Amino acid sequence: GGCDNEYGFGLVDAKAAYDYLSNRGCGFSVGETLGGCNQCVECTSAPTSSPTAFPACPGNEKYFKLSLETDNYGGETSWKVTSPTSGDVISGSGYESGTTHTERHCIQSDACTFEISDSDGDGICCTQGNGSYKVWVDDVEKGMGGEFEFSETVTLCPLIVGETG
Repeated sequence: GGCDNEYGFGLVDAKAAYDYLSNRGCGFSVGETLGGCNQCVECTSAPTSSPTAFPACPGNEKYFKLSLETDNYGGETSWKVTSPTSGDVISGSGYESGTTHTERHCIQSDACTFEISDSDGDGICCTQGNGSYKVWVDDVEKGMGGEFEFSETVTLCPLIVGETG
């Protein structure tokens, strides 16, 4: 029972919904709002059904989640997840500056490489703003960062015995 920091007291990702409305607007001011468990101090009960930690993906696919906060030049940032059998599986680019984005996808089991890139070569932190990223697979954190030059890679799959990273 109680509150989950990502989903608050409901079945919606409260912080992502707040960030979306805050960044894109909806015709009225949302004011000073914290989201998550700090949103409703007087709330004490859990939702009627608790949210799952991550959604079930079909077959042998796995759940990929990216949290990305862009720096002052969001248009320079792009990312992709690749597999040896299919090449680029998912990707993202064209982000606004200084915004937070959450990407959630079911990806094939051999999609093992996440690469984030900055076209200007100054990463997403810390010379032109304080951007950052964090990636998870099946709710397990696989990597995080922001200080790199042109690109940084995170391995999403465990290494096979005898293999080197």
